Amino acid sequence: MLDAIAESLPIALGIVIATLPAVAIPLIFLTRRKTGVLLGFLGGWALGFILLGGLVILAADLMTPNPEGARVWVVLLRLLLGATLLGLAGKKWRARAAAGENPELPGWMAAIDTIRTPRALGLGFLLVVVNPKNAVLVSSGALAIASETYVPAAQIGALLVFTATASLGVAAPLILWLLLGERASEPLDRMNMFLARHNSTLMATVLAVFGVIVIAGALRDL
Repeated sequence: MLDAIAESLPIALGIVIATLPAVAIPLIFLTRRKTGVLLGFLGGWALGFILLGGLVILAADLMTPNPEGARVWVVLLRLLLGATLLGLAGKKWRARAAAGENPELPGWMAAIDTIRTPRALGLGFLLVVVNPKNAVLVSSGALAIASETYVPAAQIGALLVFTATASLGVAAPLILWLLLGERASEPLDRMNMFLARHNSTLMATVLAVFGVIVIAGALRDL
C-alpha cells in the first residue's frame, strides 16, 4: 500500500493546486454561515473521488487480472491521460485573461447563494466526475494506485489517503475557520482574489507539470 500511496501522492498534491479555484465555493458557504451546506459539498466531493477512483481501479483489475498483463494496459492508459493533461494545459493557457482584464466567473457561481445541502452534495460530486480536468487527474491517481498493488485492501487504503490529500484544498477554508475563527476571513478573501485573477495561468502550469509526471511514471513502468 505504501508504494501505491507514494506513486499517487504527487498527483493528489497536484489536485490540491489544480482545484484551488473551487475554494471560492466553501468560502462562500462559510461567509453565509451555511456549515451544513458546506459539509454536504465536501461529502459529495469525497464521494466523487471514491466512486470514480474505485471504478477506475476496478476496471484496471478486471481487464488485466494478473500482474504481468496489467503492466502494458495500465501504462498505455496512463500515457493517454498524461497527454490529455498536457492538452488541457494548452487550452487553459490560451484561455488566460489578458493583462488588466477581469476573468469571467462560471455562470453557476451566481446560484451558490440559493444552494441547499442536497444540491451542494451533488455539486461537489459533479465537480469531480464531470469536470474534465478533475476527472482526468483522479483517474490518473487511481491508475497509479492500480499499477502498484493488486491487493483490494491496499488499493482501498491508498485511495482513501489519495482522496483525503487531494481534498485538502477545498477543505482548507473549513480547517482555517475552525482554527482561526473570524481571523481566517481576510487571508481567505485575499487567496480567493488571487486565484480568481490568475486561475488560467496557474491551472495551465499545474496541468502541464502533472501531465509530464503522469507520463514519466508510466514510462518508468515499461
